[in-house]
Amino acid sequence: MKSTTRTSAVSEGGATLDQDLKTYVLDTSVLLSDPQAFFRFAEHSIVLPVAVIGELEGKRHDPELGYFARRALRHLDELRVEHGRLDFPVPIGDGGTLRVELNNSDQTVLPSGIRLGDNDSRILAVAMHLSQDGQDVTVVSKDLPMRVKAASLGINAEEYLAEQAVDSGWTGISSISLSGDEMSDLYESEVGTSEEAIGLP
Repeated sequence: MKSTTRTSAVSEGGATLDQDLKTYVLDTSVLLSDPQAFFRFAEHSIVLPVAVIGELEGKRHDPELGYFARRALRHLDELRVEHGRLDFPVPIGDGGTLRVELNNSDQTVLPSGIRLGDNDSRILAVAMHLSQDGQDVTVVSKDLPMRVKAASLGINAEEYLAEQAVDSGWTGISSISLSGDEMSDLYESEVGTSEEAIGLP
């Protein structure tokens, strides 16, 4: 059984830690930490279970994570427009490919204790199916329980750390100063407006 490793799936410069071709199954936590994660796996294959798309959709209006979810979805839509479809591998990054996995979510391949009917189980089912097909599969997640569950299935798991290499720019979060009246409005209505916020994305 392979153990969970706490190493970045890619190096800071974008080079992979292992020169062998791998299939990386990304979960939602990766894209919410780095919406450009698709582009950081060099020549390897990236598989996004369709459950991840649904979770990103559900986070679009989240006050803290919404920006990152929308940006990840925007990258996917740009790839869709460019290539027409995403259910087959499309070129991405430095010779790698990306595809959205619509199938292989049958959870009967999982032990009954992990067959919970949730999105984690669906993502793990995809990884298990691909592994059974002979692919060198690694589940990449920032979620510790997800990595532990993958390792318990004999699937390699890595923590995503490459957000440390994200290019600088707008992060979706900005600090502004509010007047006393603006603060009062914010506390009373939980919604506030400020001239300093005008023009922010």
